[in-house]
Amino acid sequence: MAVLKRRYSKASTGQNPRGARLWLFDLDNTLHDASWRLMSEINRRMTLYIQARLDLNQAEASALRARYWKRYGATLLGLVAHHGVDAADFLQKTHPIETLDDFFLPNPGLARRLAKLKGERWLVTNAPRSYAQEVVKRLGLQHFFHAAIYIDDMQIHGRLRPKPSRLLWARIRHRSRLVGGQTSPLGRQRFFVDDSDGNLRSAYRQGLQTIRFNGSDSHARLGWRLGRPFSARRPSFVLHQVNSWSTLVRRIGRPQSL
Repeated sequence: MAVLKRRYSKASTGQNPRGARLWLFDLDNTLHDASWRLMSEINRRMTLYIQARLDLNQAEASALRARYWKRYGATLLGLVAHHGVDAADFLQKTHPIETLDDFFLPNPGLARRLAKLKGERWLVTNAPRSYAQEVVKRLGLQHFFHAAIYIDDMQIHGRLRPKPSRLLWARIRHRSRLVGGQTSPLGRQRFFVDDSDGNLRSAYRQGLQTIRFNGSDSHARLGWRLGRPFSARRPSFVLHQVNSWSTLVRRIGRPQSL
């Protein structure tokens, strides 16, 4: 997991990260509304890739994509395990970069709102580095994170272990004992912000404080159409549930609020 072996460095916001708090952020449908158009484009490309690689029709390929995502938490894991797909090739061909602006919905003011969350900030995403860095740049967060972990970095014991892998969380918990490059004499509060129940469940089981962020209007509308509105339920593995960054800052973001 190479990214966690890199030298620690401050984000250029100038905020001192030497504190007991660590914020772990998901990217798609958390920091921006990927369900607006971007996720449907990624899913379309994945389906086309599976069709071409496995000689399936569109319906078969789409069903396989969804089945592997549900079983493994990432379609790529099923394709690697059962069909020997090259991970780098799959990620490069399924995530739009040159045409990203055609599918991306801006989130103005996000950096200003997130800056109110005190502590050290890491990005933890199952997206590839090249794609995630372009999204982060468009969100104005390219100098915001103290560390970033992309799916490219999630090799553990020679195998790809993206979220929701418990081995990934164990590595992150071990590495995050360091505060400002030094071993912290105190316990750390580790907050994980994501929209995925599968990721939140596994993080909770590994001792992280889980926050389900329902910030995607497109995702919320989908939930209502499916008869499963996200705001109507909060599983036991979700410690906090919020719909806006201002609510998160007000409820959890300041140390004295806990």
